[in-house]
Amino acid sequence: MAAVAQAAELPSPTTAADLYLRTLVNHDEQAISQLNDYLRPNRLRSKRSPDYANAAELKAADRDFPGEVAEMVLSLFPEAQRKDLKAPAETLMRTVQQARQKSECKAGAASKPQRDKYGVLNTQVQFECLLVKTPETWAEGIQRMARNKLGTAQVVTELQALQKAYAAPASFNYQGAFPLSIVPKDKDKAWRNDFAHETVDEMFSEL
Repeated sequence: MAAVAQAAELPSPTTAADLYLRTLVNHDEQAISQLNDYLRPNRLRSKRSPDYANAAELKAADRDFPGEVAEMVLSLFPEAQRKDLKAPAETLMRTVQQARQKSECKAGAASKPQRDKYGVLNTQVQFECLLVKTPETWAEGIQRMARNKLGTAQVVTELQALQKAYAAPASFNYQGAFPLSIVPKDKDKAWRNDFAHETVDEMFSEL
């Protein structure tokens, strides 16, 4: 009961989870700024970099993502096919990225905080995301094409079909739990998740 009473005086874990999701899923600049402001006192107290996320770096990563992943995709195919597959592979990966970032996530209720043996308060925030889900993921499809040694024209056709599938409206409702913790004895003032990427990566691993 003492842990719950103390947690009630702390910032809302639902708000924190929402900022994390909008930052990591959507790369929302307003959320990035708000999350940085929210976490900064704790990060400075623990001698870490002031900002959790950098909007400019995320934009640069977004810009590089289609080309970088396409290069890995092309390495699965014979060299003679790679020139013709480059453009459709990059277009596919750009669409995959756009599908992920347009996901609509909403943080819901948080469980009652529980204090562990180290004095850390832990909670789980339920969340839902409306996602684009395809009959076959891009990774599964590409591995299948390479494994079956399809001809160039057929691979191009299938890459384009995958791209079209990822361009469809979001219709799959994903439900998950976002873990957060706070350390009152260290004068923490923010609910945080130092491994938040893992929750998002797990969600997108199915897509």
